[in-house]
Amino acid sequence: MTGLHKLLITTSLFVVLQTYSFAQVTAIGADYSKQTSFLRGKPDMIHVFFSPLTGNLEAKHHSNENSDFIWEKLDVGTQTFSTVHSETGISVSSFGNLSDGGYRVVVDSAGEGVSIDTFAVWVIIDTFNLVGEIKYSSTCEWLDLDATVRPSANVPYRIRQFESQSSTFYDTIIYNKLTTDWTTSVDIYDGLPDIDDSWKKWNKTTIDGPAPLVDAVYSVTIKDVFGKTLTASTPLIPAIAVYPAFTVEARDENENWAATSGYASESNDALFRVRFKHNDSRHADKYIWKGYGDSRFAETRNLLIWSQTTTDLSETIYPVVPHHTGNLDGYPTGKYGFQLIIENTLTGCRDSTLMSYINVAGSSFQYKSIPNAFTPNGDGQNDIFRFIKGQEPKSMRTIKIQIFDRGGSKVYSYSGSYEKWKGWNGKVNNDGTECSSGVYYYVVSGTGWDDASYDGKEYRSFLHLFRD
Repeated sequence: MTGLHKLLITTSLFVVLQTYSFAQVTAIGADYSKQTSFLRGKPDMIHVFFSPLTGNLEAKHHSNENSDFIWEKLDVGTQTFSTVHSETGISVSSFGNLSDGGYRVVVDSAGEGVSIDTFAVWVIIDTFNLVGEIKYSSTCEWLDLDATVRPSANVPYRIRQFESQSSTFYDTIIYNKLTTDWTTSVDIYDGLPDIDDSWKKWNKTTIDGPAPLVDAVYSVTIKDVFGKTLTASTPLIPAIAVYPAFTVEARDENENWAATSGYASESNDALFRVRFKHNDSRHADKYIWKGYGDSRFAETRNLLIWSQTTTDLSETIYPVVPHHTGNLDGYPTGKYGFQLIIENTLTGCRDSTLMSYINVAGSSFQYKSIPNAFTPNGDGQNDIFRFIKGQEPKSMRTIKIQIFDRGGSKVYSYSGSYEKWKGWNGKVNNDGTECSSGVYYYVVSGTGWDDASYDGKEYRSFLHLFRD
């Protein structure tokens, strides 16, 4: 047979057909095949083998005519091809047990020495693999997982393409980037929200934000750029870490408790009453609460002023705050720190929350808080002389109120806790005869929880009582 013919390359995954091809090369058992980009000549074919870790190629004439086959391998150092295998006068030539590298097959007309064509074929032996099982080590603070692979990620495969017209080599780089997907058999954070799970992105990972809180099996799937996939799983790994979490509830003026972020606010009014719950914590059997004092009511800032320990997860803590006037059911003016420390006495694992703070505003009392009229006529509106709603004094410890009629006789007085004052109902001392409509004179004074005194002329004025 005479004349110049073209060569067709096929792989186990696809066949590149050309209308002018009269020969073919097949990669037997290739797991991945790709056609390289065109140079000025024909494209090369890249064939990747996963297992067995050797390549096998087969060449034949398109019409099964007997041909001569010369197999050559590229010497990267000298950038030359040398013959490594040849067969003559046969219709099919097989060349197996190939290692990584570039190969070229020359097909000649049998016995005529006329080259049909030459094609380059690149063989990559994908040696990416897991080394043993997933290794792990666990402490109270973290769980380390190591799915070690060889070779390491991003190993480049350098393809040196030969452009026959210019006799020049061109490099094509394929980076064997690995993608990793970790899964767990259960939710390792037991339903806790807003937990960072970025640890799932790597084949070597540390879980420490926090460490797992639930026993689980960890599985990893690692895939390379050629589609080779490896999987492995751990045995059931027990979770030993503890996790501290709390909520703070404040009591409102109606004696109701509700979750609050007011403990971090500067606008809380003394006595600011709070309680602490730790039932969102995990794996602990000992709960230690610590409260620290403000410099105004303790010898030094952050001096421990109260501490309470419980082994009951559901227990609610009502801290008693020491003060120079005696223990208080609430926080006076100042800044206070608190912290939850938890422990598992069996494993020895221990953890704590960051310090949080309660801010209670200093006292304030403006004369415009005092109304200049009220109507104790029983209609349910403005029946009580008390501070204007929304403008009440803040953080007051004590208050003293005296009210006189036009003749100078005292008709009402109160002196004591600001919180216990319920107002004047228009009767003599709140339980005597009803005072008649008219003008009265009041004198108001008080002391804040920050010891500020409010006793000036601006807190003395006239009050109108209307009954009609």
